[in-house]
Amino acid sequence: MSSQGRYAAPDSFGRSGGNPASRGGPLVVIAVLLGLLLLWKGGVGGSDPAEPAAVGSDTGDATADGGTEDGTAVDGTPVDGAATDGTTDGTTDGTTDTVVEEATSTTAAVAVTRPVAEVRVGVANGVGEVGLAGKRSQALGAVGYTTVAVDAASEDIATSTVYYVEGYEADAVAVAVALGATGDVVSPAPADLTTLVKGTDAAAEIAGFHVIAVLGDDRVLG
Repeated sequence: MSSQGRYAAPDSFGRSGGNPASRGGPLVVIAVLLGLLLLWKGGVGGSDPAEPAAVGSDTGDATADGGTEDGTAVDGTPVDGAATDGTTDGTTDGTTDTVVEEATSTTAAVAVTRPVAEVRVGVANGVGEVGLAGKRSQALGAVGYTTVAVDAASEDIATSTVYYVEGYEADAVAVAVALGATGDVVSPAPADLTTLVKGTDAAAEIAGFHVIAVLGDDRVLG
């Protein structure tokens, strides 16, 4: 009885001490498996590697604003208002020609006067002041015009006028300026110049003349 009692206690202690060890074994195995799984996720089985940049793309000549050095975008569209013909402002090649044509037309429209020696001017006195037509005729002769002094159809002409035959308008303006007036006093001459002067002698003297300056009471022509 007493012998069995001494050995009963150790046997019971051995059984109770071995049970925790047998239960810890599976936990260690699970921990190892979890560690391997984590290593696989973080390293070998991690995220996909970054794809390399495409080779041969048109990025080499792209500028900072999305276009290329020749003023076009990578896809061929114009950048910053560049024209398709290579100009920077989008104007056409015909612009310069148009400006030249307009300038030529303007120059051609400017009337050119003849040499004064080729212009014959009659000065008709319509004021009634004796010798006035002669004085003004001499002033024009001093400039170089071929002149003649005659009497106007009336001695009471209110408005001074410089008449011109066809093709001599610019020359009439030059005569008006020489007499101290402006081009506002010029006017086309009537078909029959003799209606502007008095007497057959005066009519004969102005035959073939180009400009007739009729002196009026306004004294615009002197």
